[in-house]
Amino acid sequence: MHETDKFYNDLAPYYHLMFEDWDALVMRQSEALGPLVARLAGAGPKRVLDATCGIGTQAIGLALKGHKVAAYDLSPTAVARARREAARFGVEMTFGTADLREVDRGVTGPFDLVVSLDNALPHLGRDEDLRQALAAVRRLLGPDGLFLASVRDYDRLRRERPDGTLLAVYPEDGGERRVQQTWDWWPDGEGYDFTLRIERRRGGKSETLVFTGRYRALRRAELTAALEASGFPDPTWLPPEESGFFQPIVAARPG
Repeated sequence: MHETDKFYNDLAPYYHLMFEDWDALVMRQSEALGPLVARLAGAGPKRVLDATCGIGTQAIGLALKGHKVAAYDLSPTAVARARREAARFGVEMTFGTADLREVDRGVTGPFDLVVSLDNALPHLGRDEDLRQALAAVRRLLGPDGLFLASVRDYDRLRRERPDGTLLAVYPEDGGERRVQQTWDWWPDGEGYDFTLRIERRRGGKSETLVFTGRYRALRRAELTAALEASGFPDPTWLPPEESGFFQPIVAARPG
């Protein structure tokens, strides 16, 4: 996981630049996740663990809905920024650093809800790593708890093998910001190496930020099987049109 740690440590100060308005993104995701959590986990405040919180995009949104949130991540730099962003949004959370595969060692459960959103699980390249992480999540959930994870639609992406994401161009300080990922698929189609480029053009000057990482192209059947093997007997997949979230979500309860 060292390369993943480095990727997010390097990216954390610039993460918001991937979006036209990160603050607005936090609010949009809050409005999507709030009703979804109420529908699946019941009304009222929940004890929530965001086990892959990054700089707080979903954790802050859940705290804004009144949940008691613990925000943890592999990257200490990302967690430090999430702490600052939570203060700026005016929400209280607890924070910590933990590898998802061992998150139960540093966090005290049980939780009503554990989340790992925005394509975090595909950083776990080996089946063993994925099962270890899911088992750790399982141990942190109460008997009526719920696990929510979102991943890209890799069933479709593995068929299409796109070269990356579409170029996004945003206005910035009288200039513009250009954001794009390029994807280099592995020969076996099981995943890809990616390069994220953020180019900022302002005042006649230009700078380009470059970050690299890799993802396993985790299919729904593979994640479903790993969940079932880790003590989640009946996972349910929710497409974006049903969940209101921008990626497919899998909802799983401990058996």
